[in-house]
Amino acid sequence: MKGFNINTILSITALCLSALSLFTTYSSRDSSRVLEARGLVIRDASGVSRVEIGAPVSDPMVRGERGPRAAPASGIILNGPDGNERGGYLAVDSGDEALLTLDGAGDANEVFKVVANEAAGASLFLIHQNGAAAMMTTYQGHPELQFFESDGSVSYAQGAKE
Repeated sequence: MKGFNINTILSITALCLSALSLFTTYSSRDSSRVLEARGLVIRDASGVSRVEIGAPVSDPMVRGERGPRAAPASGIILNGPDGNERGGYLAVDSGDEALLTLDGAGDANEVFKVVANEAAGASLFLIHQNGAAAMMTTYQGHPELQFFESDGSVSYAQGAKE
């Protein structure tokens, strides 16, 4: 996968936490002071938003244009050098879901997605740009593993009830 690798994501996260820590340390010597905000945007040297922390987060930037988010959510968004959303860790405001996604740089399609929902279980999706995918889920109350070909047909299913 081009773009972000785990070291880049960890580095950006560490940078955000360090910046927040430094800001808090130098803004007040009072150790009981708490910094409160609705959001924090970390920009690179070119002024491009690279990390966004928000409650709620802004709508996603895809191919240079802002589009509506499926549902309001709060959390951390990672953006590529062009400002387009590349993934994030979010708690959705409705539906009791938490999401972790990593998106491709080209068309911003999700290539890795984890969805957690107390009532509906958890699901993991691994998606290729051609549409082929693997899904592991407990969504229907039992474990399932499915492989999808690029045409959408299921080439392997284990544990799915007929």
